[in-house]
Amino acid sequence: MTPKAAIIVSTYNWPEALGLVLRSAMQQSEDAFELVIADDGSRPQTANAVESLLRPTRIAWCHVRQEDSGFRQSRVRNLGVRHSTAPLLIFIDHDTLLHPRFVADHVRLARRGSFVQGKRCFLPETETQRLIRDGLDGAWWPSPWLGGLGNRKNAIHAPSLGDAFVRPRRFESAIRGCNIAVLREDFMEVDGFDEIYDGVWGREDSDFANRLFHIGRTCRNAWFSALQAHLHHPQTKRTGRDALDDELDRMRVERRKRAVAGYSLMNSEGAVVSASHGYP
Repeated sequence: MTPKAAIIVSTYNWPEALGLVLRSAMQQSEDAFELVIADDGSRPQTANAVESLLRPTRIAWCHVRQEDSGFRQSRVRNLGVRHSTAPLLIFIDHDTLLHPRFVADHVRLARRGSFVQGKRCFLPETETQRLIRDGLDGAWWPSPWLGGLGNRKNAIHAPSLGDAFVRPRRFESAIRGCNIAVLREDFMEVDGFDEIYDGVWGREDSDFANRLFHIGRTCRNAWFSALQAHLHHPQTKRTGRDALDDELDRMRVERRKRAVAGYSLMNSEGAVVSASHGYP
């Protein structure tokens, strides 16, 4: 079966959460997709979780790993793309559980000339702990009335309603790389994610989206579609500015269209840990 989309899951040393995400991928209504686990240097427990969960399935999958040399989100996403084949690239993180129609929604919303920003709700700590302890029960999805749920409107799957709100935007400041879908041809035109932002979380998403805007692509917000449930975990908020904020400003002023250290300049680092039979 020719894949319509590739789910590229970036992960680092949280195999319990990754296992839940993979199970949510196994419950998708759309099965014409490939699954690439892009591993930023995790310990062997991650490989064990991937192998035990995915080996018995019929999903086309690949686990590729680079060495643990600090936070390298841009590079590991590019590495995931290197080991994918599908025309639509969907980027997620290892702490974002997928609605059963997540892939189907992204495929339905994909258009030439635009990329899609999906939505997410935030699970409370108690529900996160329960899921990690008990696992997913079938095609699980949280009720929008779940106590402590954050962004609860993003637990409501109503694609017909959401389509009425979709308006292509020529600029969007609040881009989240944990739920973004882009056509492969557009990814290649901007040369993927830029490794100059590796080392610090967050700025690589803004840079990537801005370069897509600079080549004339618009952003389609997937209201009430392409939903994720974000697992609870401690987060460190950035304060103040640093040199990478200055780099972002230069990129915008220059209206940069291609990455400085992007996909085309990647070295050969990165090895396939395991893959489904016959995976390209």
